[in-house]
Amino acid sequence: MFLESISLKNFRNYTDVNISFSHGTNLILGKNGAGKSNLLEAIYILSTSKSFRNAADNKIKRWGTYNYNVKGVFSSENGEYEIELSYVKDKKRLLINGAPEERISNILGFAYCVIFFFDDILLVAGPPKMRRSFLDLILSTIDPLYFEYLKNYLSAFKQKSRYLRDSSSIDYNLLKSWNEKLVDSGSYILHKRYSLVRFINSYIDKSVSEVFGFRYPFKVVYQTNVPRTNNEDSVEHIQSSFTEELEKNTDKEIRVSQCIIGPHRDDLVFTDEKHDVRTFGSIGEARLSSIILKCAQAEFYHQKKGIIPILLIDDILLELDKKNMEKVLILIYAESQKVITTTEVVKLPEIFLYDQMFNIDEKGNILCKGIRKPTQ
Repeated sequence: MFLESISLKNFRNYTDVNISFSHGTNLILGKNGAGKSNLLEAIYILSTSKSFRNAADNKIKRWGTYNYNVKGVFSSENGEYEIELSYVKDKKRLLINGAPEERISNILGFAYCVIFFFDDILLVAGPPKMRRSFLDLILSTIDPLYFEYLKNYLSAFKQKSRYLRDSSSIDYNLLKSWNEKLVDSGSYILHKRYSLVRFINSYIDKSVSEVFGFRYPFKVVYQTNVPRTNNEDSVEHIQSSFTEELEKNTDKEIRVSQCIIGPHRDDLVFTDEKHDVRTFGSIGEARLSSIILKCAQAEFYHQKKGIIPILLIDDILLELDKKNMEKVLILIYAESQKVITTTEVVKLPEIFLYDQMFNIDEKGNILCKGIRKPTQ
């Protein structure tokens, strides 16, 4: 998969910009604050409809304006297609190949991107919500049914939570009705999350151990309060276990006025079989672990959809020491399209020699500074 071109209007510090990309490595060069990451953010929005910085749309539009527009042309073995996302008067509008889409979420599954950026370290060191969101994004991108079940679950969860919090007397039949909805959608969510975590561990065991020359010192454990058995792949078995656990905890949920059972409270634990990496690992280990998780995300897309995703790399690999950087780079598809930001070309490893370089000046102007000629 490739991004052929992108156009931005009133997006962050860009007034009106059009850029065409190489299918290889595209280097975005500029000083800190020039808008390098803003360009990656625009590309990512065309993949997910959301900012990887979790920024609200009214913060993304150029200061002093009331809207923004991002349009990208992508290509794959099935041909070219255009994705356009606009924000006008506090509302988003999505066009795919010029045709309006009723739901913004329909953008998922058209453009596959994996972003590497500073806050990735929170996948290991941050709150559980970050890790749940990571799993949900991956699964929603490849599986529309997962996204629907996730929406249904969150809707039932919010309604039940509000009822538990605000009601002076409890109708047990009403609680049972919400529990049935939570079990129906939540069991599918758990089923798919279990599968993804097994894939990540398999990726760590095979690909990472081969590159690093030893078993990488962590595995990912899915931590849930829905009891699990060896039959975890069966949605029906998860439904039975989930229902039983909700029934056992009904009085407790009423007492604390909260929904305490279900995938909304689950987490990932990074362990070396003795210790939790989040507690006992170094910052460097957390950074390296988060990068490996993103590499696993790219491989998951490749295996499930046959697509090599576009890699957006926001100057982040340069935090690693040279030895670990070189090893991580082996995990990255050489044939993938890459858009990489940096402040200095000299810092980049040789594997990232650019096919096309863009320079962003202090005013946010983007100039194509050079195209690398193939060696003879």
